[in-house]
Amino acid sequence: MKIEILTVGKPRTSYIKEGVSDYLKRLRSYVSLSVRHVPDYSRRKRPEKVLEEEGKEILGAMGRLDFLVLLDVQGRLMDSLSFAKWMQKSLCETQKKLIFCIGGAYGVSSDVKNRANLLLSLSPMTFPHEMTLLILAEQLYRAVMINNGSAYHH
Repeated sequence: MKIEILTVGKPRTSYIKEGVSDYLKRLRSYVSLSVRHVPDYSRRKRPEKVLEEEGKEILGAMGRLDFLVLLDVQGRLMDSLSFAKWMQKSLCETQKKLIFCIGGAYGVSSDVKNRANLLLSLSPMTFPHEMTLLILAEQLYRAVMINNGSAYHH
């Protein structure tokens, strides 16, 4: 089973890039993992057009059998243990890829929300999408460590 993190835009902040890189390196010892960045149109167009174009890019980056987890502030909240249990089950049941999607500055289009198999919230607070990528990478690593019986999660 393969996990993919799909983001709008690439991280630009050095400490975010370093942190994400570190967690991804650790994760790749345990799971098949990739990261894909679709273009960020937020600096060029009206918000409605940005959502439409980024939505097309996101939907074009996945197959119909992929399981899409959309990170959304209004999504389902899970603690780390519940997330680890859910992830282990989902990796066994998903036919293709388990995709975690982080939208752009304006969120995602309704088409992407409608395609999502699960809306997941990392917190009721709103984070910049770069920070969300770092938090997600850490939580994926934590889940894998929990499922492997590691002492990482205290």
